[in-house]
Amino acid sequence: MAKSKVKTTEVHLYPIIDEDLLHLNQVTGPRGGMRAYQKPGDPLPLWSVTTILSNTVAKPALMRWYNQQGREAVAEKLEPHVGKMLSEETLEEALREAGQRPKKTKEKAADLGSRAHDWLSEYITSRMEDRPISTAPQDLMTVFDSFREWEEEAGIERWLKTEFAVYSEGFRYAGSVDALAYNSDGKFMVLDWKTGKGIYSEMALQVAAYANALSYPLRVKVNGNLDFPWNTWERIEPWVIRLGKETAEFEARRVSNPQLALDGFLNAMQLWYSLNMPGLTDNAKAELEDYFDLPDELPTVW
Repeated sequence: MAKSKVKTTEVHLYPIIDEDLLHLNQVTGPRGGMRAYQKPGDPLPLWSVTTILSNTVAKPALMRWYNQQGREAVAEKLEPHVGKMLSEETLEEALREAGQRPKKTKEKAADLGSRAHDWLSEYITSRMEDRPISTAPQDLMTVFDSFREWEEEAGIERWLKTEFAVYSEGFRYAGSVDALAYNSDGKFMVLDWKTGKGIYSEMALQVAAYANALSYPLRVKVNGNLDFPWNTWERIEPWVIRLGKETAEFEARRVSNPQLALDGFLNAMQLWYSLNMPGLTDNAKAELEDYFDLPDELPTVW
């Protein structure tokens, strides 16, 4: 595979506890495929939290949505032909649209979600640097209004960082945190923005994995002494915040049992290994091996 098809991005680490390690390289296959992170100079991958979960956790709601999108596409294409002779060409067009509609809709939503994340990062950074904040793009105004409603109720004392990488050396995973804040209760809030229709259990696993990876460097930064008592789940709160994009409203959910959520993620990671690392196809492996030392043979239960 041509190396140019793979997207690499530097994602800053936070907090900085090693001046020789300021960022991770995020390596993503073509069309948003297989993703892994890399410590500069380290040939071993840190596997993406979202890649692991997307390849192990069933999403029945997503399957229902795909079916609904396909049915709606067929209905729209065939409605003008009700009571008329239906040609084979028209039927093929309707079926083709049914197959393409979910992907088109998902890509459009993903683009809006990505731009919303970028805008919120810019807004929070402006707040942190005490500089003027520009107006949100028109198609993101509802998301921004939803965010402001949440922010006013969230008890944020100060924003600490936005869009940064975390990683677990021991478990070999990594991910990108949307934002970190310190609240009026003296807790660090690990925040993950969502712009979809709902909040699902696998999202708790995702943000708990981020919070666990953040615990060690945050402890070093805050205390400067690892012997100082530090209970991760008494100091760090994982949150998933869903921001409305059609009407200004929000849903904020704190992971009330973060240890269970973390255990769930680690079990999902073990399941991913035991199922022969689904998603790491021959093509994906060929794309990533320019960046990492990958095993000649993947794990197998057979």
